[in-house]
Amino acid sequence: MPISFYSRFRSPHERELIEDCLMGPMASDGDCAARVQGLFQSRLHTNLPFLTPSCTHALELALGVLHLKSGDEVILPSYNFPSAGNAVLLAGGTPVLCDVDPDTQNLDIDDMQRRITPRTRAVITVHYGAVSCDMDRLVRLANEAGLILIEDAAQAVGAFYKGRHLGTIGDFGAYSFHSTKNISCGEGGALTCAEKYRQQAELYRECGTNRSGYLRGESGRYAWTSRGSSLILSEWCACLLYAQLLSLEEITSRRLELCEAYRQALLPLEESGRLRLMSVPPDCSSNGHLFYVRFDGPGTLGRVQNRLHSQGIDARTHYVPLHMSPMGHALGYRDDDLPASRRAYETLLRLPVHPNLSVGEAQQVAQVLAHAL
Repeated sequence: MPISFYSRFRSPHERELIEDCLMGPMASDGDCAARVQGLFQSRLHTNLPFLTPSCTHALELALGVLHLKSGDEVILPSYNFPSAGNAVLLAGGTPVLCDVDPDTQNLDIDDMQRRITPRTRAVITVHYGAVSCDMDRLVRLANEAGLILIEDAAQAVGAFYKGRHLGTIGDFGAYSFHSTKNISCGEGGALTCAEKYRQQAELYRECGTNRSGYLRGESGRYAWTSRGSSLILSEWCACLLYAQLLSLEEITSRRLELCEAYRQALLPLEESGRLRLMSVPPDCSSNGHLFYVRFDGPGTLGRVQNRLHSQGIDARTHYVPLHMSPMGHALGYRDDDLPASRRAYETLLRLPVHPNLSVGEAQQVAQVLAHAL
């Protein structure tokens, strides 16, 4: 029974919107982009986002407007994709890696706090699996230390902390619309930001020019005003993104149904101590982006994954922690420095979750997993 790990949701609105887009000028930040921004503003209750070619570019945009100096530090979790670390390096800063909470794989606030120095400028929190850390505490600590708070909400469109959309709580929030995400246009991203950073972000995103102000009639010409890059989502991708966002509730509902099916099927294994299920704290509401289990060690993980693969079920591990990577070693970290991050790498297995998977298939996956233990 072949079961894929990823499968893209196909919106019923896509064909009509694509045909309309083909008849238009395909200009960047056009009608489709404006529709996407409007949906974001109405559903996430945030300022109009800046649409970018990827979440990586959104993070680079956020770091780019902070004007980091050599020696400035930005703290981020090690159990993470490299985008945030690269964004810090490209902006001229130094990434400082911290450990994660072993229950959620989110930033360990205690460890983060210990790593704050007079050189620390910002902290990047990653909402792993669309589940956040204690954002009230993190915001308070960031404010007390005078730090910029950046939310890497790549996986978190449609997820909440105490009723607030993830990605809208800090100074910046970065989203992904990669083909592996709940809402996808193949490649795409978005950045939300506090109003005080909006003008700088607008300039940086458009090659450091005042192009947007020129198009609004605020200037007779547009010119190079600051450093920047070309970080604008194509109108074609914006069109696909709009079609997907129209189905956000349906996509989220389907994924959450699958996660609950896994939880119910595998709960007896957790109660008997044979594995640990993905944890969602009471203050958090996930969007069903992923569902994972934790085993007692890499040997059990490998055996279970091999058994699932032998049955055509594509189950996957996740990140190599940044501190254990070649770049992490080059930055001076050792493999044992951040034990919770290393433990997640060695014991975490993600199960298939996507809108084209049925509850019955999820139950079959759980059955094969149980037999492998």
